[in-house]
Amino acid sequence: MSTHKLRTVSVVEAIAGQISEEIFSGMFRPGDVLIESQLAERFDVPRQTIRSAIVVLIHDGILRREPNKSVYIPQFSESDIRDLFAVRRLIELETARILTTSGVVPKEAENAVRVMEVLCDEDNWGDILKFDFKFHQALIAATGSTRLQKFYRSISAEKRLALTYYRSDQASPREIAREHRELMDAIRAGDPQLAVDAFRIHIDESEIFITQAIQAQRECLS
Repeated sequence: MSTHKLRTVSVVEAIAGQISEEIFSGMFRPGDVLIESQLAERFDVPRQTIRSAIVVLIHDGILRREPNKSVYIPQFSESDIRDLFAVRRLIELETARILTTSGVVPKEAENAVRVMEVLCDEDNWGDILKFDFKFHQALIAATGSTRLQKFYRSISAEKRLALTYYRSDQASPREIAREHRELMDAIRAGDPQLAVDAFRIHIDESEIFITQAIQAQRECLS
């Protein structure tokens, strides 16, 4: 009989995970402030535990804190998105090259695409993003590079947060699934340049959409 060792999750990790999932679900909006005392009361833990959880989320880029101010959900600028997507290209284009060169087609990424393909318009946007996240995470993991995975983890939460708040109402789950199926097909074809080009187009289009959404939001507020 095989045994599986379960990792113990601390209270701080559990609370940080719960808060992050609520943020990714769209429960909060950019600029919303999180009050430590309210969170401590809600989770029935000391404020120091909440502070520790907040430190984790700030490190992940999901929350921000300025001197002498409360913790809040970040509002992305065009410069933030440009920088974020520049790093995405460095990681994901290299991942596409590595996987096609080595002939690796990650099963976990394929499974994520299959789930996307059965989602419908009534499904929660957060669920769609969850499997988008799993897809890209599986590709990075399949490279076998611990440093590349660490590099990706450093931006993955911010990437998911940006997509959470600047979703495309025009893109249906079926369309998103189709785009990811094309990425899988490009990897499976075993042509590094084909795969790199497919991922570059995918990332470029996502950056353009988010940048336009930020510009439109700014114009509405002006």
